[in-house]
Amino acid sequence: MNIAQTIMHLYPDANPLADFIVQDDSDGQGPYIAKWNLESPEPTEEQLQSAWEAMQPTPEQVLLQSKESKTEELNSKCNTTILSGFKSKALGKEHAYDFDYETQTNLNSTLNAIAAGIAADPIPWKASGMLQPHSFEQFKNLYADGLAHKNANISKYWELKTALSAANTEEEVASIIW
Repeated sequence: MNIAQTIMHLYPDANPLADFIVQDDSDGQGPYIAKWNLESPEPTEEQLQSAWEAMQPTPEQVLLQSKESKTEELNSKCNTTILSGFKSKALGKEHAYDFDYETQTNLNSTLNAIAAGIAADPIPWKASGMLQPHSFEQFKNLYADGLAHKNANISKYWELKTALSAANTEEEVASIIW
């Protein structure tokens, strides 16, 4: 039991070190209330223990918190995976392509320019760290590969999120891994 935390729960307006002091003499007896300056009577060990137990989250609350944390983790890993880039054979052999937010915007703009007939062929685009010419068809394939990369990771996220929703124990939640 955390005595100071329990007192603050029972007396939220109390000022630690002014209204009370919790001390541990390192004698094996554990912490105790060394000073009590509140007008309310000093709580007994039983009252503190009862309040401490009431403060503890229920198993349902613990599971909910575990699911919320796992959701944040999955969301972060999904975003990181998407933004880390993808591989494409649009040029005939596999190349690595960036896929950060700016690159995605530029991909969309370039595809729109191709569709509108205002882009020049070939399209210079960075592949494996070097600017390389892409024909319109190669660029469309590159765009399709980027979209497939993004959609595959989003689908994976929702599959894991569905499994997370069905989880009934913390062990089941912990077993869900990106």
